[in-house]
Amino acid sequence: QDYYPCEHVIISARDSFCLYFGKNFFSRQQLHIESMEKQVEEIMLLPTQSETQRQSENQTFLRLQTSTNDYTSDEQHQHIIARLIKPTNLQILYKNLFLWVFLLGCVFLLAGPAALHFSYVLPAAKSRTIPLDEFSEERARDHYPNLTQHGPRVIYTRADYLARAYLISQIYRIQNLTTKSIRFEISLQDFFVSDTNELQNIAVRVSNPNSSYDTPCLMLTAHYDSVEFSPGGSDDGSGVVILLELLSNLVNDPTITFIDVHLIVLFTSAEEFGLSGARKFVTNHPWKDNVRRFINIDSIGGNEKAILFRAKPSQLVKDYGKVKRPHANVMGDELVALSGSDTDYSVFTETGSLLGYDFAYYIDGYSYHTMIDKPSIVESGALQHLGENTLMLSRNILLGHVNLRQPETIIDDDNVIYFDILGLHLVSYTISTSVIIQSIIIGFVVLIGILMILIDHIWYNENANTNDFSSVYFYFKYPLVMRILSTILFFICYLLSILIGILFALGVAFIMWHIRPLSWYGNSTLAFFLYGLPCLIGIILSEALWTCLRRAFLSKYPKKNPMELNTINHINRLCFNFERHWALLLIFVSFMSISIYTGIRSLYIILLWSIFICPIYLLLILCEFYWRWMKKKIFTIFNEQGWYWLFAPYIVSLIPLTHTLEMSSRIVRLAIPIMGRTMDQKIPQDFIICVIIIFPAALFFLVFIPNMQRIMNYSRTLIILIISFVIVFLVACTRQAFTITHPKLILLEHTSQANYSLNNSMKPPMAIPVYSEKAFITIQSFDNFVLTPMLDEISSKTGYSLNNISCSTTTKCSFDDTFNRTKPFREVEFTSINNFSNYRFTIRHSSSYFIDVTPPKFSIMTILNSMIIPRTETIIDVQLISAIVPLNLKLTLERCDLNDSPFLVSLTEKLPHIVLLGGPSCQAIRDILILSVYR
Repeated sequence: QDYYPCEHVIISARDSFCLYFGKNFFSRQQLHIESMEKQVEEIMLLPTQSETQRQSENQTFLRLQTSTNDYTSDEQHQHIIARLIKPTNLQILYKNLFLWVFLLGCVFLLAGPAALHFSYVLPAAKSRTIPLDEFSEERARDHYPNLTQHGPRVIYTRADYLARAYLISQIYRIQNLTTKSIRFEISLQDFFVSDTNELQNIAVRVSNPNSSYDTPCLMLTAHYDSVEFSPGGSDDGSGVVILLELLSNLVNDPTITFIDVHLIVLFTSAEEFGLSGARKFVTNHPWKDNVRRFINIDSIGGNEKAILFRAKPSQLVKDYGKVKRPHANVMGDELVALSGSDTDYSVFTETGSLLGYDFAYYIDGYSYHTMIDKPSIVESGALQHLGENTLMLSRNILLGHVNLRQPETIIDDDNVIYFDILGLHLVSYTISTSVIIQSIIIGFVVLIGILMILIDHIWYNENANTNDFSSVYFYFKYPLVMRILSTILFFICYLLSILIGILFALGVAFIMWHIRPLSWYGNSTLAFFLYGLPCLIGIILSEALWTCLRRAFLSKYPKKNPMELNTINHINRLCFNFERHWALLLIFVSFMSISIYTGIRSLYIILLWSIFICPIYLLLILCEFYWRWMKKKIFTIFNEQGWYWLFAPYIVSLIPLTHTLEMSSRIVRLAIPIMGRTMDQKIPQDFIICVIIIFPAALFFLVFIPNMQRIMNYSRTLIILIISFVIVFLVACTRQAFTITHPKLILLEHTSQANYSLNNSMKPPMAIPVYSEKAFITIQSFDNFVLTPMLDEISSKTGYSLNNISCSTTTKCSFDDTFNRTKPFREVEFTSINNFSNYRFTIRHSSSYFIDVTPPKFSIMTILNSMIIPRTETIIDVQLISAIVPLNLKLTLERCDLNDSPFLVSLTEKLPHIVLLGGPSCQAIRDILILSVYR
């Protein structure tokens, strides 16, 4: 037979090896004797168990002669699954791990601190000595003592009246200090809500004496009432003090004449009581018709910056983008709707059809509607940031830089997507622009991918003799089919990996909801690790299983001779770069298609990632094909030929990663306090926080999946991640979630009922005796913890014995009020009677602003001293219409003073990590008197 000599074969002398010639194996000793007696097809280095170092993967095949015989030995693949997660080369493994860990660490070290520093940094508070036309946080804070020192500004209470009087006095003070020739008009709009009267909106209009009365107006607004127990330092004391300082700034600004645009500053009342003050203004106040823009300021937190939550129409954000430190995000509109919270903004836009902005402090709202909402929780610089931004926006409007005369031309049929970059620059564009950009990216990804496959296929058919060890054409009989199938499989793999990662995280949330709900309360970082780590573990585990299936798939269809594990690894890592990364781009194409179809503005985050990731991957794909076609070699780093697949995408991803980290952190810090006070237990809080975290995390992990597949050493990574997760899980299960700064919130009702009985035969005047008395306290929490251990803690810390505890649910319990308490009703006197149908009663009780009297059926009732508020005595005349119906009179007192309940005083002093969640009116301390007259 004919023989074909080899030019040379170089084999290291220190290596143990055997050569595979056709179907036979030969050792080193047999080589010189038998090698020339066999027809040579291929020489493949197959390492033995004693080998200490393997050859480079690029030397796997030394092609010497073509052959038409194909043969695959099952013996070569019987241990593939067992060796799936074992390293093939420790030196290369450690180099690659070092490279990836170092690179990934650099990405996080750059993105994380950048997001935290630039995004959260606040300006320094300016001194009160600066000129009056500049915003000064110190001057604004000077208003706090007079605003909060009298306690909660609940509507229709003493603190409400005193706050109202202080605001009016400050408006007059600002008027007296200005030297400009301007006109001040103060309007006190009285109104009542339900049974609550003597409420008042305070409005001041600043204009030029020579201007027309129907001149367009800019309105600045905030509400000055607060809820029960809360001093309202942030909600909405922050808005009130900012508006007082802004009023002083604007009237003392020499460049503003108030000729073309007037200024209205509105302080609404009863915002906490169903937005009633704002509703009264837009329906009844004559100034409403001249308002062309409004700026509303509110708060649900006190830390960090205030954000522009909403703007209507959304095109108005372009004017806000001119401020020095913009902070806005289109997600705010959807988040407000989901949270159930609302502000006066909704009334102004929906009921009043006004155009304007809604600003609010929103980070770390643990103090919201509680007694710890004091001025001290408002972080230094927070007022300065919002004050300066609002002042600049107001100046632009008042100086005529914004067209206010044709609001009807601004139609919100093309909503604007907007977000700030680290609080330095505001990005805004319309949805139609977003659709165009995403459509272009989708077109380029699909077109370039298809063209690259076809052109590469044609090129290799024309260069069939090219020995390219990084090409699928060198290893497979049907390479084009393999490339198409691999792309589809990679695409499915990515989707399944993300899905499994999400399911893993949701599974952890389900477990935490049952064994330790709200474990992350007060610590957003813990929440990120608690749900981010299982998501990553699920993704990597899915990739490990995918690698096992893919190796089996590749080993079934070789072009020649059986492939050893190293050869399969080589093919898997280096020969499918295009398919791996094009499939990743197709995932982004799918996400962008969903974004275009749904039109949800919050999905701008998908375009943000796509606009950076897709172009760089397309560029690398084109470059890699060009280098291959031109037969150019690229230098290696850490023995990594495809190093550019690591560096380029990760470096480019710094910008979207920084923004994603920033927004995820802010949303979680907004959501966690809300979870501590939500009353809707249909959806567990752990699931909500988990979903908020894992979706941006999954988008971020998606970019790293292709390089996870290149590592192919999942066991060590999984072990490290699992150990880390176990540590985080133990910390979450054992930590004390509720502290003084992140307290547990409860609703508490301290109720007493006194029954007085009168026999009609008794003659007035006389004191009606007490028939029965009872008092009880009801506590309700908002988490899934069983409430009884907390009751035991309350009992031990306060020294009170909680008798007859009865729980309707695990989070709502009642017990008898058996401890000492001042009786709210001192005396009930039967004053006079006329013809056994006309009665007069005098009820002497504790002082209260909220006194409600329910008349008997079929009677005419008159409260003789109803105009006296507060009062300690209520005189009631009752005229019965029917002599058959019994006389049952009910009087209810509601009080806000903690001193009226020794239990509440003791609770707040002894357990500062438990605070009361206040309501819009005095409702925690309620005393009921029932008077029955038997005739």
